[in-house]
Amino acid sequence: MGDDDLTIPSSALEVLPTVHLAERCAERDISPVELIAAIKYGTRTEGEVRNDQRAWLFSYGGITYVTDYLMQRGITSWVEPCWGFDVEKVPISKEMEDSHNEALKRALDHSTWNSHAVIVVDQSGSMRKTDATKGVTRSDLVWLCLAVDYVGKRLRTGEATSRDYVSLVELGGNYDCVLREQPLDWILYNRIVDIVRSHCPRGEGNYLPAIKKAQELLSLNKSGKCALQLVFLTDGIPSDFSCQERCKYASCNQIASLACRFGSRLTVGGFAVGVEQYATLNAMVKTAEEYNCKGFLMEASLRVEDLSSAFHSMSTLMTETKTTMTDFKTNSHRTYRDLIREPSSSVSIYLEDESEWKYYTNVPGCDPSVERTYFDRKEYCWKYPESTFESLGAVGIAVRDFVFGEGRERAVRRVREVNRAGFFVGAPLVGKETLFQEDLDPDDVRAFHKNFCKLQQLAQKYATIFNRKLSSLPGARTKVPRIHFLECWVMMFVNEKNEQDAILVEKMLDVKSYTKWNTNAGYVKGSPSPTATRSLEIGDGVCISIEDVPQAFSHFTYIASGRRFLVCDLQGVLNTSLSPPVFELTDPAIHYKKRTQRIDFGRTDRGEAGIQDFLTSHKCSPLCRMLCRRWLDDPIENEVIQLRDIREVPTVGQKTHKRVRFAE
Repeated sequence: MGDDDLTIPSSALEVLPTVHLAERCAERDISPVELIAAIKYGTRTEGEVRNDQRAWLFSYGGITYVTDYLMQRGITSWVEPCWGFDVEKVPISKEMEDSHNEALKRALDHSTWNSHAVIVVDQSGSMRKTDATKGVTRSDLVWLCLAVDYVGKRLRTGEATSRDYVSLVELGGNYDCVLREQPLDWILYNRIVDIVRSHCPRGEGNYLPAIKKAQELLSLNKSGKCALQLVFLTDGIPSDFSCQERCKYASCNQIASLACRFGSRLTVGGFAVGVEQYATLNAMVKTAEEYNCKGFLMEASLRVEDLSSAFHSMSTLMTETKTTMTDFKTNSHRTYRDLIREPSSSVSIYLEDESEWKYYTNVPGCDPSVERTYFDRKEYCWKYPESTFESLGAVGIAVRDFVFGEGRERAVRRVREVNRAGFFVGAPLVGKETLFQEDLDPDDVRAFHKNFCKLQQLAQKYATIFNRKLSSLPGARTKVPRIHFLECWVMMFVNEKNEQDAILVEKMLDVKSYTKWNTNAGYVKGSPSPTATRSLEIGDGVCISIEDVPQAFSHFTYIASGRRFLVCDLQGVLNTSLSPPVFELTDPAIHYKKRTQRIDFGRTDRGEAGIQDFLTSHKCSPLCRMLCRRWLDDPIENEVIQLRDIREVPTVGQKTHKRVRFAE
C-alpha cells in the first residue's frame, strides 16, 4: 500500500495518545496542534517500530509523528535534526583538499600523529529533547559545539593542525564509528555540519559497546609519541543493565584496561549534558585518574555558552598533554616508554609475589650485581658509600613490575630491600625512572638521574637556611613546620636482560596524604588566611596558616638567591609525628632566571616566565613578609651557598649583603 492508496479518516486527526507519546512530547516541546498538523499536511512514509510492528511516520514542519498502522494510537514524536537553524559550511579550496589527502596518507605512519581524540556522542532517544538553547535538540547542540568550538576555534587559533586526528563514535543506535581517524581540518568541520543536518538520535544509550569501540580506535596507534583523549558527551545514565552498579563496574573495568597502558598520555573526560545522574560517568573518570590519566567531568548546562566553554577546557587539556610531550630543543614529540600501570590506591598492599616483582641480589663470592651510588654536588662526581643497603640484613632489592605514579618527566614504582630469604626488610621505598625513550642512555645509565640529584640537593641547601631563619622568629621554634627534601640515591643493577640498569631511589611518602602546594606553572595552593582551619599564632599575635610555609619557602629562595632563581613545584606530605612538624618534599623544580647551557635544571625549568608566574599567583602571608624582611635587614653572615663555577660580582654602587655563587 502506497501513500496515494491511503485515505485518512477524519477520526485520525484525533489519535489516542499513549503515555509514552505524552512523555516524549513534553520532553521535546511538541504540542498537540503540531501532531494534528503533521497528520493533516505532512508527508507519510511506512515504517516499523519495536518488535517489527508496522507504523506510519508523518513529517511536517520539522516534526515527525509516529502512529500505529491503523492510525488509532500515537506512539512517539520527535523534532527533525537541525530544524529551525543552519550552520554554514566552509568553502573548501583545492589547497585544503590536497592538504587533507596528504594528511590521510600520512596517517598510515602513526609516528607522525600529534594526537588522537576519540569522542563518544550520545545518540540515544533522550538526545531528541528540545530543551537546549532556542529550542534546539540536545543532539544538535552537542554536534554544533563540537564543530564550532572543538574543531573551528582550534583551527583558527593554530592550537590544532592536520597532524591531530579525530574519531567519532555513536553511543546509541548501531554504535557506529561515524568518523574514523580523520585529520582535524576544515573538511572535518564540514562533515560534522553534515552530521548536524542529518543525524537523528534513536534507541538506548548503552555504554559498554561504545567504550569497546573507543578502545579499538585508541589502540590502533602503537606510537608512544601520540597524545590521546577519550571523551563522552551524554545526557543520561547507561542502559546496559537494569542494575546501575553492575554497569558501573563493567564500564570502569574497560576504562582501567585502557588507562593502565597509556597513563598520563591519555585524558579521559565526560560532559554531563543537562543531566543530574552521572554516577557511572564520574566513576569512569575517577578510575582513569587512578592510573595517572588526566581526568575531567564537566556538568554542562543546555546553554550554548556553557557547552562552548566546556569544549574549550577540553581542548586546553589536550594542548597541555602535547606540551608535556614536546622536546623544546627539537620541537618534536618525545616517545613514551611502554610501561604498565597499577592503580595508586593499591600501593599500600605489599605482597612478596615473585610474579609481580623483579629481584636483584648480591651473591657472596661474586661481583656485586647491585650497587648504590649518589651524586656529590660539591665535588661534582658519583660516589659509592660503604653500605650498599639501608636496612640491616638486606642483600638486594625488589623492583615492582608496575608503575603507580607519573610526573612530567618520570614514572614511579615501588621498591623494597630484601634479605637472603627473599623477604622485604626496611621501610618502603620508591624508584623513579624516565617516562621517555629518548632519555635512556645505555652507555651511562646514571646520566638521566644526575640532574635530579643535583636539584634536590640544592633545594635542601636552601631549606636548611630557611629552617634556621624560621627558628629565629618569635614563637616559631616548636610550632611552625620545617622544610625537608628527601635524600635520594641511585641503585645500579644487572637486569633480567643481563644489561646494566639504574633507578633513583628514595623514601616512600604516604600516597593518600600526598599534596602539591605549588607547581612550576604558577599554581599556588590556597591563599593566606588568618582564619584557616590549620592556623598558628606566632610572635605578637601574628596568625599564619600551615599551608603558608611552602609558599613562603619558594618566595624565600628567590630573595635568598639574589633574585636569580626560585625553587617551586613543592610536593610531598606534612609529617606531624615529628616536633616541630616537617614538610617532607620531593621532585622540586627550579626556575633559573638566565637560562644557559651551563645552568641546566631540566625540562621543568621555565626560566624568567616560571618565576613571574609564581610571583603573580603568590600572595605574601605574614610569615612570608617576616622571613623576607628579616633576610634583608638581618642577613646571616658566612652563609655562602657553595655552588660551582659562576660568581656574581656586584656592580658599582650596588648594595649587597653577601656574595653568592650559583649552581650548575
